[in-house]
Amino acid sequence: MAKRLEQKLAQISALRKGEPNAAAIKILASILAKDEGAAVARVADLVVEWALFEQQPLLVKAFERLLEGGSDIDPQCWGKIALVKALQALGWHDPEVFRLGCRCVQMEPVWGGQEDSAPALRAQSALALSGCPGIPYDQAINELVRLLADPSWNVRVGAALAVANLGYPQGAPLLRLRALLGDSEPRVIGACLEGLLHLSQIEAVPFIQEFLNHPDAAIRLEAHCVLAASSLTEAVGLAKSELETLTNPRARKAVMAALASSPSPSALDFLLGLLSRGGRSKTLAALEVLHPRLQQREFYERTLAAIAQNPDPNLRAELESHL
Repeated sequence: MAKRLEQKLAQISALRKGEPNAAAIKILASILAKDEGAAVARVADLVVEWALFEQQPLLVKAFERLLEGGSDIDPQCWGKIALVKALQALGWHDPEVFRLGCRCVQMEPVWGGQEDSAPALRAQSALALSGCPGIPYDQAINELVRLLADPSWNVRVGAALAVANLGYPQGAPLLRLRALLGDSEPRVIGACLEGLLHLSQIEAVPFIQEFLNHPDAAIRLEAHCVLAASSLTEAVGLAKSELETLTNPRARKAVMAALASSPSPSALDFLLGLLSRGGRSKTLAALEVLHPRLQQREFYERTLAAIAQNPDPNLRAELESHL
């Protein structure tokens, strides 16, 4: 079986170098209909790359086949995950395949017992379901509520982001409730707060601010990063004002990285200001989080100008050496 899979993967790689002609599409259809998940995953990627919208029904049939075959033909759900991603990318309109993905549990043998290998599939299916044009809000939210209580934290994260992706303000109270109930994984709370900010905008800021005083430092950091990465000037302003309360260097750097990702001009202005007047630890941290943006010529020049204003000549030289 391993040799056959290797041959199929090589065949798909060879097809990728060519054109999406009738012969190539026929081979892709055959793999979707017969082969195991790893090969199907490569074909799903190629269907998206070639924009073969007419092949979407075959992707759905392949998903149903892999779902029925379970771990025997699709270990780790590789094929099913790729198929959901492909259908999502191509704009598939029928939510049933995504609903099936949301409910899939695939137990596989591991040392000492069995383990569910489908959390990533459920999380991806939740996001795909939330963007599917063919599902009413009430049906979608009923599926997502189930996933907000999933045993796997990454599924709960995906469900929270999917509730926000639906784009309906009615989802905001659900995310508030889920955040208030707490979670053993701080990233779940972070996803709920991020989704809430997306849905409620400025109205969500006071609620998120409450989590800056949470007894769990990791949850405080999640709330801080959500505010820092926002496009809202008010949220970014609150994140900046709270930055000095962070005594952990890693936490401070995480918030600065979130500020660097924010589309708000005030966030970048703040980080550039640190370069011009901050001490060594803050300026080096600011430069590190800004580094991905330095490929933009205009921003590179702004960074140079900010460094030039720093009153410490030794620090200026050190900063310039990192550019």
